[in-house]
Amino acid sequence: MALEYAWQHGKDYSAQLFIVADSVVALQRNLAGLCRTFDLDEQHETDEAKQRDAVLKWFNQHPGWLLILDNVDTEEAAAAVEALISQLRGGHLLVTSRLTNWSGSLIALPVDTLSMDAATEFLLERTDAKRRKQADDDVQARILADTLGTLALALEQAGAYIAQRRMSFEGYLEEYHKQYDRVLTWNDPRLTQYPKSVVATWQTTFDQLSESARQLLQHLAWLSPAPIPESLLDILIDDGEKKNDPYTDLAELESYSLVTRATDSPSFSMHRLVQKVAQLQDSEYMQLNETLQWIDAAFVGSPQDVRNWPVLNPLQPHVQAVITYADKAGITTPITRLMNDLGLMYLTKSLYKEAEPLMRRALAIDEASFGANHPRVAIRLNNLAQLLHDTNRLAEAEPLMRRALAIDETNFGADHSNVAIRLNNLARLFQATSRLTEAEPLLRRALAIDEANFGADHPKVAIRLNNLALLLQDTNRLADAEPLLRRALTIDEASFGEDHPRVATDLNNLAELLRVRYADFQGVRSFIK
Repeated sequence: MALEYAWQHGKDYSAQLFIVADSVVALQRNLAGLCRTFDLDEQHETDEAKQRDAVLKWFNQHPGWLLILDNVDTEEAAAAVEALISQLRGGHLLVTSRLTNWSGSLIALPVDTLSMDAATEFLLERTDAKRRKQADDDVQARILADTLGTLALALEQAGAYIAQRRMSFEGYLEEYHKQYDRVLTWNDPRLTQYPKSVVATWQTTFDQLSESARQLLQHLAWLSPAPIPESLLDILIDDGEKKNDPYTDLAELESYSLVTRATDSPSFSMHRLVQKVAQLQDSEYMQLNETLQWIDAAFVGSPQDVRNWPVLNPLQPHVQAVITYADKAGITTPITRLMNDLGLMYLTKSLYKEAEPLMRRALAIDEASFGANHPRVAIRLNNLAQLLHDTNRLAEAEPLMRRALAIDETNFGADHSNVAIRLNNLARLFQATSRLTEAEPLLRRALAIDEANFGADHPKVAIRLNNLALLLQDTNRLADAEPLLRRALTIDEASFGEDHPRVATDLNNLAELLRVRYADFQGVRSFIK
């Protein structure tokens, strides 16, 4: 209905935008994503908060827009939307939600089921070209509409089924009633939020799918309702053998209206209630486990490297959904790897509230699974400590860093590259707390370890050079710092190219040092003159 409104009133608006807002994370992320839609300079920012600020500024400077926020179905998401309203002006906001309680800033427009006449008319029109027509179609369509509770989504899927199989209304009703008793044994209306009569509509369709299409549906059921990139279908599930073309399976699901394919991007989506019905049939979580392995195989590449974000960003909501389901189901492998990497991605984007619970949960699971002194625990401690450092909770971060260092020195020895990482991070914390004399030997030791392990021109060496140079600058040893910064810049340009954000950081650091040194030289010249 929201989309129909947008189509009918297209001429009334200067811009029409649609974003999924089923959680606070999705709302904030998708708002930030409008930077690309508006082609704003901030689209290249790694800080999503700055991107959102730029988008809000655009809305307020370009009146006449329509913004649709879809699936605001949780209290947390609703609160975020209410907070957003006060920041917007000059346009219309349309929210779709299953919640009923809203403040006076939003006018609630309850959406009921279709009238019996409208539902009957819809079924007749939806199936007109392909159903097997009978003399009493008007009567049978009305019976079917009543059986499905005149709910639009169920009517659409029943119509798609009838058209796909070229059957009569009477034939569909026969198949439907065969499913109804079966649905009674497993359906929980509280979970699906729809009556059993509607769930039976989906079950009737599910049972007619090919085996491979049904398996794909059951895997997709555990993903987020957000758009799913078609590229995910190129990642093999299970044993790595293609039993069928997944794009053929996707087309089959689409033909039954079980998924909706986007027209403006290579992506598709599944209605959350269809997902819920499919989830309820995976009582032993076999499909969830396979979906977790599937997402684990797809979500690869450093989450802190922006060059990987074009692949990782579309998968972000699906990783979040799958690890949430898997954690509740007690599945621990490979959940902590995904929690850790998604947390790092959020951390890189300065989304600290989203990152912290993932990092803490990954740490708790790995401590329980491997023991307190396992190398994987050191990784989790390190990453959580980095978040605490970045959010200025230095007193909390320090014991975690020291513990991670001790674990890695015990497991790998004093000259391992992991030890260099821990030394570097602890030194940065010392530097932030003005303990510069304690920080310097740690940074020099970390640099020596990485040069020995990776060679003089490795990107990790550039990180160590940068950090040591910044400490030297803090202690006013500018002449010693400059060659280190120049060397770090040369390494990163050779490793990543001239347009990488790390090169920008190197340039900024070198420019700041030169600015300070140039000011000093000016003072010397003035004194001599």
